[in-house]
Amino acid sequence: MNLSRSLLLFQAFAQWGCWAAVAMSLATAVSAQSLRDPTVAPAAAGLVGDAAPMPEETLKPGSISVLKRDGVHYLMLGTRLYGVGQRIGQVRVERIAETEVWLREAGQLKKIQVFSGVQRRAALAPQAPKKPPVAPVLVHPAQNTP
Repeated sequence: MNLSRSLLLFQAFAQWGCWAAVAMSLATAVSAQSLRDPTVAPAAAGLVGDAAPMPEETLKPGSISVLKRDGVHYLMLGTRLYGVGQRIGQVRVERIAETEVWLREAGQLKKIQVFSGVQRRAALAPQAPKKPPVAPVLVHPAQNTP
């Protein structure tokens, strides 16, 4: 009788353990679905999944940056770098300079300023300050009287 009771307990624990394993795997699957993939840009950045950012929303003056690496300029848009000839959605990057980016969309070439309201021009050469004319000072030797 002792052997049959041990067998019944073993079967009960085996069934309970099986159900516990199933419940834990379901809980793990549910919690894994709620976690965000760290390799995908957050939705707040406008980059959902593999989709590229929308050009009309993100390619505005003052909203882009230019990075110069090894003498080559790159357009920085969010967390991505774009070089000359690459596409951002339907927009093709034609030329990148320090202060402007040229884009071609639907056959039209458009220039976007990196810094809105800032104009670049050559600086004036510094001029040496003028020295005021100095009048000569006459010093009379002191006369010694005994």
